[in-house]
Amino acid sequence: MKLEKDIVLYILREVPDQHPFRLSRFLFLIDLEYLRRHGEKLTEFYYQLFPEAFFIEGFPQFLENIPEIEKQVEYDEKGNPKRGFFRLVKDVEVELPPDVREVVDAVLARYGQLPDQELNSVVVSSPEYRKFLEGDG
Repeated sequence: MKLEKDIVLYILREVPDQHPFRLSRFLFLIDLEYLRRHGEKLTEFYYQLFPEAFFIEGFPQFLENIPEIEKQVEYDEKGNPKRGFFRLVKDVEVELPPDVREVVDAVLARYGQLPDQELNSVVVSSPEYRKFLEGDG
């Protein structure tokens, strides 16, 4: 899953400090856009779909096994965890194939700054998501 790792590293270079929820939405949108442009899915991720959300099977473990990133946790003044995310901890150059980079850049430019709920809504309201959910896609 080298390509998937490189895509995650590239995302974290472009939009740092991302929660797995957001990373998974970006990856779904990247797969969707690649499918639209090239007629096939880009990654090997398996998306477990539900009507209002989804998850990528084994995704937290996948992220934890990338040596160039680390899980970070921010705590409130009482010491309770309030936010967790993954951060790029090694400066790495990521070379994506031009067709892949074009899709990743397009997705990040369009959706990279959306709040979590809007980002999820973009995914689950797409016609393709509904088709996949119904088993037609």
